[in-house]
Amino acid sequence: MLPHILWDKCVYSSAGPHAETDDSAGAGRKILSEEAAGIKMGKRLKHPPVRPPLDCINYAHYLSYFWANDERTRDALGVKEGTVDEWVRCQDGGVPYTRDIVSTIKYHRNVTANGYRALVYSGDHDSVVPHLGTQAWVRSLGFPIVDEWRAWHLHGQSAGFTVSYTNNMTFATVKGAGHTAPEYEPEKCFAMFSRWILNQPL
Repeated sequence: MLPHILWDKCVYSSAGPHAETDDSAGAGRKILSEEAAGIKMGKRLKHPPVRPPLDCINYAHYLSYFWANDERTRDALGVKEGTVDEWVRCQDGGVPYTRDIVSTIKYHRNVTANGYRALVYSGDHDSVVPHLGTQAWVRSLGFPIVDEWRAWHLHGQSAGFTVSYTNNMTFATVKGAGHTAPEYEPEKCFAMFSRWILNQPL
């Protein structure tokens, strides 16, 4: 993802052995294909991933392994004993869906028509689901605009852009954020959500 280019090179979390590898495109594809093959054969991380440096974005992923596999966390979340052997952050190689939903527009129209509020947000550096695609999807719902496209701010600085529609729907971008926006810009996302949940304008 685009924002990752600004982070130091970090160790790839894998169950396999680690070694310095060639940074060429072919070497990267080989690593990914080997990982995907391992996942498809049922191989899972049975021990924590390699500990990355504190300044790597992966460090939070590393900590999440311990948090999610802690019995106190499982109890607090109501996870039934024996249902999950080991929690792993990402299912590399894809999620084994058996069918695909072509469009969710009718479901979103139904939810908003029943009075439920919706906040749709997107990191403006998201290369997985670009914010322009999300914005086009929101527009396809056909709701009239009630608050025109404008910047929203945090600490006197632009934190992104927002537009509000009828049916209680708000769309916002988060400046500098990638696909999982709160991971990249937690303060901005917290401010955005806090204002929205309190029914305040962004």
